[in-house]
Amino acid sequence: MSPHLRALAVLICVAAVFPASAQEAEETGKAANYPPIYLNLIRDAMRAFAARDFDTAIAQVSKADGTFQVTPVALNVRGAIAIEQRKYDEGRELCEKALKLDSTFFPAQFNLCEIPFVQGKYPEARAAFDKLLTAYPKNDLVKFRIFLTHLLEKNDAVAAQELEKVPILGNTPVYYYANASWAFAHGKPEEAKSWLSRGYDVFPPARHMNFIDVFYDLGWVPRPGEAAP
Repeated sequence: MSPHLRALAVLICVAAVFPASAQEAEETGKAANYPPIYLNLIRDAMRAFAARDFDTAIAQVSKADGTFQVTPVALNVRGAIAIEQRKYDEGRELCEKALKLDSTFFPAQFNLCEIPFVQGKYPEARAAFDKLLTAYPKNDLVKFRIFLTHLLEKNDAVAAQELEKVPILGNTPVYYYANASWAFAHGKPEEAKSWLSRGYDVFPPARHMNFIDVFYDLGWVPRPGEAAP
């Protein structure tokens, strides 16, 4: 299946569940104002999303809405599911609603950029991610997406330049994922898997969640429980 026909990694894993960066730490502070019962239901929804059990995820979000109020987090989860189901207009509308409640809510901002990315509209996606990067210049996930737009366009000259800019040391496993992506894209799966293994030696699993999903959907590595490609 063409990678353009499947939704790639949409961002729902906000710091209310897995803080992994300064931006996510800021989101943690916002989520701290939510009632514990609400946060527990949102966590359950995110776990269901990660398992691709979208019906359960929606049900848990609906329960969460009933315990508190509609929040940017809940709207973004719904938007992420819509994007995964290729309901792009609906996903865009839900993310925009999340941003009306909180214009700085990063996961929804990211997902709006992700819509053209998953459609294979890489120049459009890159322009959106470039704009997002001006607001969050240290965000490794955004930088990784920009790198991937060049790589998936087979623009090796620019992708190689972007790869050279990725720092070896950092707070996220972006260095390992960028190098693994390059290897996968150039037909070197064993080298790529070695990069991923080294990344898991350095960073705990929670730090990988927002980076690895794109590899699943590109068919580079199997999802947990699936047979190897």
